[in-house]
Amino acid sequence: MGIVDTELRRTYSALIEVMLREGLTSLARETAETAVRQGLWADASQRPIDYWPEGGHQPVYEPSDYWFVGHLENSYSAIRSEIDALLADDRPGFAPVDEPLLGKGKWDQVVLYEAGRRQERACELFPVTASVIEQIPEATTLGPGVVTLSWLEPGSHIVPHCGRTNAQMRVHLGLRVPGGASIRVGDQTLTWEEGRCIVFDDSYEHEVWHRGDQPRLVLLLDVLNPCLDAALRTRLLARRQSSSDQIARYLAEHDIDRVETDDHGVVLRPSAGVSALVRRYMTETGATAVQRHGRELRFEYGDGRQS
Repeated sequence: MGIVDTELRRTYSALIEVMLREGLTSLARETAETAVRQGLWADASQRPIDYWPEGGHQPVYEPSDYWFVGHLENSYSAIRSEIDALLADDRPGFAPVDEPLLGKGKWDQVVLYEAGRRQERACELFPVTASVIEQIPEATTLGPGVVTLSWLEPGSHIVPHCGRTNAQMRVHLGLRVPGGASIRVGDQTLTWEEGRCIVFDDSYEHEVWHRGDQPRLVLLLDVLNPCLDAALRTRLLARRQSSSDQIARYLAEHDIDRVETDDHGVVLRPSAGVSALVRRYMTETGATAVQRHGRELRFEYGDGRQS
């Protein structure tokens, strides 16, 4: 997987997802087909940034082919009982999912595992669910992605998008499934059933509609595609990065000492050296704020001017 091809796929992916969010479906399809002709992908509907020729090449899989599906379905009643008891009055531990994928509505989640790491607070909130998934090392300690409880409110739409890699599969166990909720993966439309699993490759374009009148809740797990050989599986697991890993890397690369949140969003506190540099420059120029636009900086001044 070459660096240039990966960056080209990243650029195409970002462009196509903007088109899809704006409803420019035909233009998005034409752009994806152009990338296929250039050899970046094999299928215009399957557009991962990290594309492995030896990875998966079908949108939906037969759940009964995987041992852990039976384990999850047999554990449904225990998980559902815990969910019903804990969520009777509130939804502890749930937080909004990244908004760019949410066209409308409300989508929240609890992350139980990420990049092989146990999220202690979440697992303490849902101990029965945690005990069930921890019997599936393919999704937890050897998991390539996340294990979450995914809550979607009625009227929500998760816009068409593709997962980052075709080296993994996504498993959903239906927990609370009202009518009117469905997911399209490639050219196939699936519906959830309570106590049953679906298995699909989220590197294929997929979107979710919830046209029902009650929240939908599923247990979501990522596992490596079994078609991968042992050497590639080892390489992929070694490359895993959790959110905390990504934050630490960003702070180190940008010389930032501290991150805080307030009512307005996220506040970054640069190191003393960077703070002194910025303060000196802005004092000399009279600027009161600076904002990055692509590779350029835009300065704002107390009299309302911008440059």
